[in-house]
Amino acid sequence: MVDCIVTTGGGIEEDFMKCMNSFHLGDFYANDIEMRKKALNRIGNIVVPSENYCKLEDWLIPLFYEM
Repeated sequence: MVDCIVTTGGGIEEDFMKCMNSFHLGDFYANDIEMRKKALNRIGNIVVPSENYCKLEDWLIPLFYEM
């Protein structure tokens, strides 16, 4: 088990999601409304499917309960 994780920003969950599943490079100026209708999320110029958030929660929540 890890005792502590120190990070410089709130983006650590995006780093975990990129390691766990696929993502795509996109455009900073993409239409967020149209992307959301397709279950896609924009993090800067990275496009992350909504299912990646579910996979992250499925992995992370049990760890929180164990801690």
